[in-house]
Amino acid sequence: MSNSSIYDAPKMRKKLSSKVVLLEPEHFEEARVISENNFSQFGEISQWKIYLNALALLGFENYLKERNPNIKIKSDSSTNAINDVCYLSVGEFRLCLIIVDNLIDDFVTLPVKLITSAKLAAHFYVLVEVLEEEEQLNIHGFLRYDELFNYSQILDFKSQSEDSYNFPLSLLDAELNNLLLYTHFLEPSAIKLPVAVTSNNTVIETVIQVKNQADKALINLSKWWDGIFEEGWQSTASIGSIIPNNLAWGYVRSRKESNNFPISQTKLFDFGLLLQNKSLALIVSLKKEENEEQGVLVQVLPHEAEHLPSGLKLKVTLNPNTPDSISQEITARQVDRAIQLEFSEAPNKQFKVEVSYQDAVVTEEFIL
Repeated sequence: MSNSSIYDAPKMRKKLSSKVVLLEPEHFEEARVISENNFSQFGEISQWKIYLNALALLGFENYLKERNPNIKIKSDSSTNAINDVCYLSVGEFRLCLIIVDNLIDDFVTLPVKLITSAKLAAHFYVLVEVLEEEEQLNIHGFLRYDELFNYSQILDFKSQSEDSYNFPLSLLDAELNNLLLYTHFLEPSAIKLPVAVTSNNTVIETVIQVKNQADKALINLSKWWDGIFEEGWQSTASIGSIIPNNLAWGYVRSRKESNNFPISQTKLFDFGLLLQNKSLALIVSLKKEENEEQGVLVQVLPHEAEHLPSGLKLKVTLNPNTPDSISQEITARQVDRAIQLEFSEAPNKQFKVEVSYQDAVVTEEFIL
């Protein structure tokens, strides 16, 4: 078995990729009518932005309907406080389109109130570049509200303006199929948003509530050493999965050879009808390392089959949602009975585990 190579942070920054959506003549005509109808209210300065927003909204809606003709979309024209964004609802989810007409930087600047305001917050934020002369949109990716909020708490990424943030484009999920899956399978309550408020003090309280909900989503591995485990995790020994010797190995970061992991917990999951509802086992094992670091071994095994499905992927990202993130991925072959990734990291560091098959993804986030 060949080992996967060791990655360094600069090489692992996401490359900007986008989905190109061609604009039709009727989109331009409808956007022109929308901008002209709003001229008396907003004036000539805002008319161009209204025109671009309309093009972005119309093109994005058309893209969604092409992917799913039965999708329920509703435009939201009630929020005009931010000129460079527009809103729509997909089912029960609220989406905020961040509109740019010339993307030249590796970051996008967002007003703080897009995160803190109950009126302006959305479940998902989508970056859309309008190329009017080329008659197309570039949809660069999206970000969940809880991921956006978590990132705002980790780093100081204020822009030159005190009321704005600079977000690196590397945060965006460029796989738009994931957005469609979220809006189809996820419950809106799974992404906590600020609630309606009546005073500044209440605004602070509601944002803190969102932060607390986000923190709860992280699995605290330091508690595992005290025998405290989150719901859904079971002792690996009690699951009865037989870990084979000929594993497909990968290393997120170089480590010293050792197979002694005294703490090991397993969570069962499945991908529904994609794999005939057969369960898989996600195993996370811990050990003490030098310099107070912890060794972590992440494994995926079949629970109700002899081999893993070919093409199943395991991905581990260290320091997710930061410019210092490092990722490694390994893919199961037809003969693999398990795949795994190993690394060591300092206390209080975060990492994310993603197990994916075709367009379905199961994600768990941890803090050491």
